[in-house]
Amino acid sequence: MAAPFLTEPHLVLAWGTVRHASFPDRVAAAAGAGYASIGLSIGAYQVLRDSGWTDRDLSAVLDGHGVGLDEIEVIFGFAGPPGPAGLADRPGLVYADPEVEQTAFHLADVFGARRVQAVGRLAPGRPGPEVAAAFGALCDRAAPHGLDVALEFVPYSDIPDAAAAAQVVAAAGRANGGVCVDSWHLFRAGADPSDLAVLDIANVLMVQLNDGPAGTAGPDRMAEAVHGRKCPGEGSFDIDAFLAQLDRPGAAPVVSVEVYSDELDLLEPAEAACRAAAATRAVLARAAARSEARPPA
Repeated sequence: MAAPFLTEPHLVLAWGTVRHASFPDRVAAAAGAGYASIGLSIGAYQVLRDSGWTDRDLSAVLDGHGVGLDEIEVIFGFAGPPGPAGLADRPGLVYADPEVEQTAFHLADVFGARRVQAVGRLAPGRPGPEVAAAFGALCDRAAPHGLDVALEFVPYSDIPDAAAAAQVVAAAGRANGGVCVDSWHLFRAGADPSDLAVLDIANVLMVQLNDGPAGTAGPDRMAEAVHGRKCPGEGSFDIDAFLAQLDRPGAAPVVSVEVYSDELDLLEPAEAACRAAAATRAVLARAAARSEARPPA
């Protein structure tokens, strides 16, 4: 039997898929395409507040369309030390920023968001015991706000792969700590869907779906990740194998449709959201059909 995330997915319209849309257009696009909820970056929320939007205004838009806010992006470098990341292609990025963390907790308290993403430092390495301790502490701070913390492995970070993320989450041992699996960061690292077998499926809180070119990303991988993605099924990733690896008893992630794409940026938000949703539903339905057709183990 196929896992419910394939047959009855909770679809989230990730912030990056319609990144240039106004908040009302973003929410309307999500509602029109049948998404259950949207994601929002902490930076985008801060821009909205600075431009005069109140929490009551934002809630009225969400409630008016029957759309939730479910995904908060993103706490970087949570293990510290706190301070500017010093990256030329990510100016202004701050690691272990207490203001970012408190804003995430505020979004949970006000809008009922239930997942915040965490990413390590954007530098090569492997996580040591201090990273697991810091992740556990972040989970503890998030818990009173009803927030799960989804640790996303990123190949050019110090939590570069599924094995590293699984290690951190297991060592932290927090009930509200888990993993975010982004198809882009798996395939563009040159990894294989079988590498996901190391994950405890009960700890997979979120799956971010997108597609792209085959092979390992080059030196411009950060730029490519925010400009060159495609809708699921429109690229060269083996999305069928990816979903099959996650289709296990106990799997219950939300499905975030995260397609950072210059091509989608050219479309109206409603059209971009519909195109991404239709593509996602198609690959999920195909995966569900293949799952149902497999003989029982």
